[in-house]
Amino acid sequence: MDAAARKKRISERVEMRAQALDRLALEIHARPELAFEERFAATSLADYLESEKVSVQRGAAGLETAFLAEAGAGGPLIAILGEYDALPGIGHGCGHNLMGTAAVGAFLAVRDTLDGVRGRVRLIGCPAEERGNGKVHLMKGGAFEGVDAALMYHPGDRDEIDPLMLAMVNLDVELLGKAAHAAAEPHDGVNALDGLVLGWNAMSALRLLVRSDSRIHGIITDGGKAANIIPDRAAARLMVRSPDNTYLAELRRRVLACFEGAAIATGAELRPMWSEVCEVVNTNRPLAEAFAENARTLGRTMQARRPSDTHGSTDMGNVTTAIAGIHPFLSITEGPVPGHSLAFTEAARTPRALETMRLAAKALAMTSLDVMAEPALLKRAKEAHDGRAA
Repeated sequence: MDAAARKKRISERVEMRAQALDRLALEIHARPELAFEERFAATSLADYLESEKVSVQRGAAGLETAFLAEAGAGGPLIAILGEYDALPGIGHGCGHNLMGTAAVGAFLAVRDTLDGVRGRVRLIGCPAEERGNGKVHLMKGGAFEGVDAALMYHPGDRDEIDPLMLAMVNLDVELLGKAAHAAAEPHDGVNALDGLVLGWNAMSALRLLVRSDSRIHGIITDGGKAANIIPDRAAARLMVRSPDNTYLAELRRRVLACFEGAAIATGAELRPMWSEVCEVVNTNRPLAEAFAENARTLGRTMQARRPSDTHGSTDMGNVTTAIAGIHPFLSITEGPVPGHSLAFTEAARTPRALETMRLAAKALAMTSLDVMAEPALLKRAKEAHDGRAA
């Protein structure tokens, strides 16, 4: 069977499962779950795989809501990644209900088309992208061991092959003071909230001086217990982002200094805690070109990134730092709709979103097959990843 016939079969296999994949995407959309709590989503996807006679490793890498499945033998190993966690307050405002189902559809389509092809495909169910760096835990737990290329897609409002995904680190700041009656004995207290607000205002002033490609933002998570008590605790969660790791390190130092100075000024104790860094997504050009060509045959024209655009951050950046990989966006909307919004949550359950999810499954499966069947493509991808491309 030639490549064209195999890709035709891939499309047919995705379409024959369209009803089941759509149902899964809509059910996960209706039951949004936060990072590391995606029990319904992970169970639903794993159960469906097992109904398709796939052996599933649940609780992969020690994460309750992660799972692995593999098919094929010999040859290169291609990983297809799926996410399924939601956002607090707005549910699937990032469209992850579509990503897990697309990955499942792609995996099954590749499995059904592997006869006569040397190669393996590994499905990796990835929890906690929105918060928690689930893929970093999966990497440490061996889920990516032996993988030659890692593929996934993301819903968006534009078909974009090489989105700029910034390096990012979380900073949790906690200030501890001393409680006192706010009217009777305020002089006996140490106001942790004043320390936090002072540091916050310093951070806001810093943002005027930050490079236009970088970001600092966050929320106050604890501002005290009652208006008549001097707050003995205040806390915030901040996110610091940049496409430049050296500049990110400089921003980290400057943001922390805002709160260190505020703690000294107010007499509060500062307890900072940094998360692990989400790395910049390194789009692998040969893999991206293969995906774009497959998307084109399916009726979608992938565009290059626009200079002014950024798309937040993702732990897929850590994967693409270690392994050749891609993270393209496919539009599920008729026009511009901001991600992480209620409008995007609504878009993630529309017929267009489901159609795009199935198209993504086909393009991911076809690109996986290309890497298995064309040794020259994998060679170019690895050379590009290692910086040896001509």
